[in-house]
Amino acid sequence: MTLENYLAEAGALAGLAGVLAGFSLSAVVQFLTAGQKTKLETAEVVIFSAAAVMFLYSLIVSVLTFSAAAELNRIPEELGLMNIGAFLILYGAIYVFLAGIGVAGWIRSKAAGILTTTFAVISSCLVSYAIFAVLSLF
Repeated sequence: MTLENYLAEAGALAGLAGVLAGFSLSAVVQFLTAGQKTKLETAEVVIFSAAAVMFLYSLIVSVLTFSAAAELNRIPEELGLMNIGAFLILYGAIYVFLAGIGVAGWIRSKAAGILTTTFAVISSCLVSYAIFAVLSLF
């Protein structure tokens, strides 16, 4: 892999993690400031907080390795294990985030809960298919 490709990948992962961390944090704020304090809303705060922390870890690792590679003008092989861990945590955070979306509808009504859960499961299947399709190339 060339340095340019490495920097492009690290930048793309940092962008994805940053945007999704922002969405997760905004969901946490919305649930914390809502008037009701049901068990389901508490679960949502926990789910989206977990997703936000996972996205933020991946974001920090991506930005730091991006910076290290740019400064050293080479791919920092010493950080490979940390990069793999952050990458896997990013994948896990996507599934946690989708679970939060699936649970969110249940706050409104049973019909909304069924729909959001269905959409989240379909999205999880599509994400899994995309991940495995790309990983199978290697």
